Amino acid sequence: MTSETTDAQGDGQTTDRQLIAELCARVQALEAWRTHQSDLLDELLNGVPALESVHEAPPDDGDDNTELDVDALIVWVHDTITSMIARPLRGELVWCPLWWEHPEAVFRLEALRRAWTELAPEPGAAMSIWIRDHLDPCLRELLSPLGPFADCTHNERYRALNGHTPLSTLPTRAPE
Repeated sequence: MTSETTDAQGDGQTTDRQLIAELCARVQALEAWRTHQSDLLDELLNGVPALESVHEAPPDDGDDNTELDVDALIVWVHDTITSMIARPLRGELVWCPLWWEHPEAVFRLEALRRAWTELAPEPGAAMSIWIRDHLDPCLRELLSPLGPFADCTHNERYRALNGHTPLSTLPTRAPE
């Protein structure tokens, strides 16, 4: 009996197609990470920012449903979030330095980036509002003991590199 057959019977096993799609997504994330790390190394060795084009704002075509650019998101999270946030990661708080391998984290951080893009240029209290209404709730969810990194023990702060376990996404079935 194939996994597709068992899934059709409803026991919740992942189909071969779902596994292949998940593996493809992980390969894409690893390629984005490798590119990001290569760019950072080039920048370090050459003393010249290698990712200047990523930092430039894309032309505004009025389309709010732009495609996800994982490379740009990685750079934005690195420059805007992880480089600024200093939290003790003890007890139940968990962060994964390989966050781009966690679909929920990518989804939440992309939403956070889009809110940033809209609010950061605004004068006055816009930045404070972004922190209160967007950043803080997002970090609470991501770092929570029930968040996407809950089973991930890859933690650079403690050099406990004994495991990296992205949680699988919620199971679904096609309507019959």
